[in-house]
Amino acid sequence: MAKQKNRRRTMVVNKPLQGQLILRISLFPTLALAATTVLLAIFCQKLTDEALVADVELPSLVPLFITVMGFVLVSVMFLLYNALKISHRIAGPIYRICKCIQRIREGDISFNVSLRDGDHLEEVRDELNLLLDWLNDNPPEGAKVRGSTDETEQPTPTTTEEPAMATASGETSEA
Repeated sequence: MAKQKNRRRTMVVNKPLQGQLILRISLFPTLALAATTVLLAIFCQKLTDEALVADVELPSLVPLFITVMGFVLVSVMFLLYNALKISHRIAGPIYRICKCIQRIREGDISFNVSLRDGDHLEEVRDELNLLLDWLNDNPPEGAKVRGSTDETEQPTPTTTEEPAMATASGETSEA
């Protein structure tokens, strides 16, 4: 299997946002699984009590309960993993788009915004790229546009005079 390009290196990009997303995605299903487990435990306890009163053995009840508990634990782990994965697909693009907006604010419009395959917020990326295309066609004063080099943007000195240098006594002398 080929190694994925552009793989995220950090587990948590934006802790508050990802924490909220994971909580909102997984809280209700996790609570529902926990409530189901508690109800199943109560049911198994009552069934065991009835079996003791009737002097009947239920050898398959404990393995059944353990199997259901294993299913619940695996389901919660799967749920949390997918919640983290979804939060990556939202928080990562938000981080990238914010960094691109900072670059625009600094005057650099010579780039396009790119996201990883499967990331959310593609509509925002597309609109931001349309804005960057428009800005490159109608550049504001002082902006670094696509195809320009740093040398063309640097002002060239107009005078050839050398600056006066200060001596240790504070007097200025021509160099």
